[in-house]
Order: sequence, then structure tokens, then C-alpha cells
Amino acid sequence: MTPDQALESPARRSRLVTALTLCGAALALPACNGGEHASAEGIVSLSSPASNQDQPDDPAKVPRPDGPRIGAVQMTAIVYERPDRRAPKLGYLRAGGTTVRAEKPVALDDCQGGWYRVLPAGYMCAEGDASIDMKHPILRALTVRPALDKPMPYPYAFVRAIAPNYYRVPSKDEQLRYEMSLERHLRSYKKLKTKWDEFKVGANDVPIDELGQAIGEPPETPPDLSDSALFGGNGEDAIPWFFKGGRQIPNIASFKVPPYAVITNRIARKAGLALIGSFVGPNDRRFALTTDARLVPTSKLKPARGSVFHGVDMNKGWELPLAFVHKEGAHKYDLSKAALDKNGKLPWHTAVQLTGKSKFVGKTRLVEAKEGYWVRDADVAIAVKPSELPPHAKGNTRWIDISILNQVVILYEGPKPVYATAAATGRDGLADPKTTFSTVRGTFRIREKHVTTTMDSHESGNKFELRDVPWVQYFEAGYAIHASPWHDDYGRPRSHGCINLSPIDARRVFMWTDPPVPADWHGANSGPATGEGTIVHIHP
Repeated sequence: MTPDQALESPARRSRLVTALTLCGAALALPACNGGEHASAEGIVSLSSPASNQDQPDDPAKVPRPDGPRIGAVQMTAIVYERPDRRAPKLGYLRAGGTTVRAEKPVALDDCQGGWYRVLPAGYMCAEGDASIDMKHPILRALTVRPALDKPMPYPYAFVRAIAPNYYRVPSKDEQLRYEMSLERHLRSYKKLKTKWDEFKVGANDVPIDELGQAIGEPPETPPDLSDSALFGGNGEDAIPWFFKGGRQIPNIASFKVPPYAVITNRIARKAGLALIGSFVGPNDRRFALTTDARLVPTSKLKPARGSVFHGVDMNKGWELPLAFVHKEGAHKYDLSKAALDKNGKLPWHTAVQLTGKSKFVGKTRLVEAKEGYWVRDADVAIAVKPSELPPHAKGNTRWIDISILNQVVILYEGPKPVYATAAATGRDGLADPKTTFSTVRGTFRIREKHVTTTMDSHESGNKFELRDVPWVQYFEAGYAIHASPWHDDYGRPRSHGCINLSPIDARRVFMWTDPPVPADWHGANSGPATGEGTIVHIHP
């Protein structure tokens, strides 16, 4: 079903985007071209209520914008198309998140707590994964929501050394018991803390407009962040109420342990984490709170703030062809003497407007910049308009064009390009995606969207997990477009099949595609009740 016409108006789309305030839901999804699965967290573009939802006569069974709320008390809580667990899943809330519901349930079948209609569409069961009790410990404790107005929706960090995932705040003796060579580690951390916790200017430091496009240069120096803010805190370093005197909230992580447990498991080196809190505990150590309500000592973490790279707005003077420098040490060349005479440097990630002209000097192919210099085509990712547009490039239809050979992503509205950037697709190029780490080719539609979701090690090339990867959009099996905070290598193939974008670009694309995510939801699926997903066209 085609999305409602109202959804296509910029004002309507802007209201939907700015209203978003995420939560989460789990749908088992295959990870990028690997045999494992990513935890499910979908997304919805509800342009209008589902046509097959009943319209109760009782006004109390219809949600009002100022009505009571229902919240997710497990990692995810599903929104169904109908009050039936067998009905299609529209999307979900993330633990601690709430959304507006009707005052009265429409049914109690298969749900003793009652099935409630929610905004903007669908039904949630107030039992098990969700609750209408706003005093529930999870709803009181996990109040931090993803920042939808930023490229990095949470503060992120990578594990620098194998780290414990504590279930509750550990005493000093328990820390020494569960962390090998801890005293030596803490001596090193005290001595090298400034170096170990050093961070650079990140994606969230780049000013962006309401469409998510960069409108200024990143600052020369990073902001002055306290240890609390750097690791997800709000400046309050006291142990939060839900960890005082032991753990006061239920376990919502996939790793199950008895209530008396001190530690759940350990996190491998290089794992990526999103953080929603920080405080100082026993042994004068700072602990970070992850989105699944577990704790990690920050001395084992390295702040990750994402690349400042981004594409260009094609409505602001740029036109195809254009290029993005993807190598350090690239140069401008003067070919007036038919030789490769260097004529200045081209910084990494620079966008270059091209004329469309190219020539060879020996075996080296160069392309001409509009400013008059030349650049080696091996140093840039080039975005060009296809010689023949696909059949769907009509009217105002939104579609994404992805070139594997050129390593670029272009957003189109009908035949008009509106945004272009460099990407990183499957590292094996045009090989068979079934047997190699290559990106699948063809024409697809976005199937589901997740503000953040966990992806497995296949996407980064090592055996570790990446929790809360931002702006994930699945379009075919385990293939997705998503942000990749773990690298800054755009314009060259390197993934295990997914399309990697910088956080700024990934958010820009996510907010532009259908289906949009409703307010308070963390994920949504495309379908008859939510609208078709945006077209994804991948070719050599």
C-alpha cells in the first residue's frame, strides 16, 4: 500500500520526525550477511490508522494525545496491528519508554492486563513486556531516551580490555575477584587516564539543520566533557536508587542470572556499547549503565564519538558528478605540462565538484575539478548520475541509489538527486554475496527500521558484539543501511555486506526514508498498516 499523501508533505514528515522519542522491541533478525542474528528493534511509518483496526463505540477505548501511557518493562515491547499476539507486528518500544494509550482496554483475550490501543496505531498488551503502572521500577529507572536530534543517539564507548558486565554494583573485594590483575590495571589507568580517555571532535559536534544535513564545519577542538557526561551520566555521581543496597530492578538483559548474581558475563575487547548513565561506586571507580541496565567499569572503556564526515546537499549548488576524497595524502594536480605535477593537498573526506572530464597521464586516470585542478580517480569516490534512470525514478518517488564500484549513496526524489555521500559496502566487491562478504544487488524496499539495534561481529570483521548500532534499516534478509561508529573509512569497501554510513549521513537517510518512526517508538516495520518502505536500488 502506498503511504498516505499527507505523509509526503514536508510539514507532515517534519512533524513525524521531530515527534520521535524512542523505545525498543525485539524481532530476531539476521545480522549483516552472517549466519548469526541481530536483536530486533523495528520501525514504523504510520501515515494513518490501520484500516482493519476496530473503531470502538466507547471513547475511553480510543487514545487521546493527552491520555494515559503504557511502557516497556522488558528490553522490547511489541505494538501489534490487532489485539492478538498472532497479528502482524507494527513496531516496538524500548525498555523504559512509554507511549500514549486509551483509558480502557479493548479486550482481555490472551492478555490479563488488557489490550490497549496506542498512538498513532496498533495495540499493546499490558502484561509481561509492557505495563500501565508508571511506578514500575523499570519505567522509573530507565528514563533516558535516545537523542533523535543527534547523529549519535547515545554516548558510545568501545571496550578496551575484556570487561565484566556487572548485574549489581560490586564491592571492592568483588571487583578484585571478578577482574583479573585489577590492581595493576587500576595503577595503569591512574597513570594513563588522560591518554586512555582522550576523545576527538565527534559527529554530535557538527551543526546540522532540521533535515539532518551538516550546516557548518566541526569545531577545531572537542567540547569540554566531564567524566560523567563522557560516559552517559548527568553530573550526579551518586549511586542511583535502583542500585542502592543491591539491584532494585528486574533483569531485562538477554543473559539470565539469579537475583543474587554479581556479574552476568564478560564483554570482549572492541565490543561497542551505548551508555545511559554513569556514577562513582566502591573502590572509587566509575561505572557506566548500558541500555539493558547492566554495569561496566569505565576504566575498561574508550569513548567513541563517531566520524565527522558527511555528504552534501544537492539542493545547495552541488551537482553530479562530484567526488569524496577517501585517502589520506591525496593531492591536486596541474596537468598543463602533461605531467603529474602536484599542486596542493586534498584533505581526507573533502567533497569535490567535478566537471565530468577525465584524462590519462600514463596509466593514471584523473578527473577534473570545477576549480581547475585534477585529482586521481583512485583517491576519490565518484558520484555520477546513471546513464539511464530506473523505472521507479518518477514523480516525487523517493529512492536510494547505491553504487558498489563507486562506493557512493545518492538519495533521489523522482529523477532529482537531493543528497550524495560516500559509503562503505561489502569488502568483496562484486563477488557472490552468498559465499563472500559482498553486498547484495537488486531493487528492494526498506523492510524495518531501528533507531538502534544490536548487530553481530560479522559486520565489523571481528568476533565481538556491537550493541545499539544507530539508524539501522533492513531491506533484504540481514542486509541493512546503518551508521558505523567503529570506523571512518567511507568511500572504500570494508563491511561484511551491509552499507556503512557515517552517523551524520545514516541519520539523514533514516529520517528521510519510509516508514518514519512514530513518536515514542524505537522501531517499526513496513506493511499495509504502516506504508511501503523506501526503494533501495543497488547496482555495480
